[in-house]
Amino acid sequence: MIDFDGMTKRFLLGESKTINTRAYLRALRDGFAKLRPSSQSQAVLIENMKTHLTAVTRDFTSLQEKVSMLEEKLSVLEENKKEE
Repeated sequence: MIDFDGMTKRFLLGESKTINTRAYLRALRDGFAKLRPSSQSQAVLIENMKTHLTAVTRDFTSLQEKVSMLEEKLSVLEENKKEE
């Protein structure tokens, strides 16, 4: 059985593993590439999943860029606050 209490405790205490989301997305893409559909409906489903994964990857990249920009702005504001 999964220890959700332990997982929650580690997460709240910051002891959880660092998640590399890019690696997860890459693994999903590789997994989809290895799938061999046995019917036309499965082929369509796999193509839809690949399309959705591409959109998620694009949105993730965009969000990472926004976070980086906001972190830079925050550091500038913190520096300005220290100078005053």
